[in-house]
Amino acid sequence: MLLIADSGSTKTAWRLVDGNKKIHHFLTDGLNPFYKSHGEIIEEISAHLISHFPKEATISRIFFYGAGCSSKEKCALVKDALMDCFPSAIVVVDHDIIGAARATCGDLEGIICILGTGSNTCLYDGKKIVNALGGLGYILGDEGSGAHMGKSLLSGYINREMPDDIKSDFETTFRLTKEEIYKRVYEKPLAARFLASFSRFMGEHRESAYITGIIEECLDTFMKKYVCRYPNYNARPVHFVGSIAFHYSDILKKVAAGKGITVGKILPYPVEELTLYHLAHK
Repeated sequence: MLLIADSGSTKTAWRLVDGNKKIHHFLTDGLNPFYKSHGEIIEEISAHLISHFPKEATISRIFFYGAGCSSKEKCALVKDALMDCFPSAIVVVDHDIIGAARATCGDLEGIICILGTGSNTCLYDGKKIVNALGGLGYILGDEGSGAHMGKSLLSGYINREMPDDIKSDFETTFRLTKEEIYKRVYEKPLAARFLASFSRFMGEHRESAYITGIIEECLDTFMKKYVCRYPNYNARPVHFVGSIAFHYSDILKKVAAGKGITVGKILPYPVEELTLYHLAHK
């Protein structure tokens, strides 16, 4: 059986293809090796993935694409955990940007962007990544991401820039003090996930010019800082994956059009297309 995973910092989407080509869907916590240890990855897979598999499922091959799998060390950490869980399987671990490229471009060239909890970009020639910009994490980068938007929203709240009606709804919804916000961002783990969690609130208030302005500004910064720096960026299709790209696709297209960017595919999760890719590239 074939097992394919697309893992972000918040969620991991899994697809199991059985011997009858039936595809089974699963969802677990994100397995970013910057935030999850070897033991925590095994615990998550054992408790929330394997326990839901069909009876007598035997995994022969695994393709895992993950946020944070950007070095040999981090890939090895994830691979070792997967091999402990599936000792008879051949395991391949790669970066989530490779998965996004294969899902959107297949064997063609293009510029690929991830806009989820974090953000990343690359230029893909149909076989491999030939250039990459971004992917610096929520402290040094991640412009355009859910974490970036959440950071902008919280900053506006603390600095008293938020309109009164939005401020009232924000305080009713979250009941957060300034000190609690500081603690969640600077002291507790998974700060990027905390910041990105405010995207839902922003989506629910997107009729507000203030909220739309934050979204547009974050996406504009992302385009200028990364996409527009690729050679001939306006002569290639630019594909997007991730929840932020999908849910704010109208604003994304507006910002892109203003810069002469041709938007290609916009996928909330690349795992569906990745499954088709691997079924076609046996």
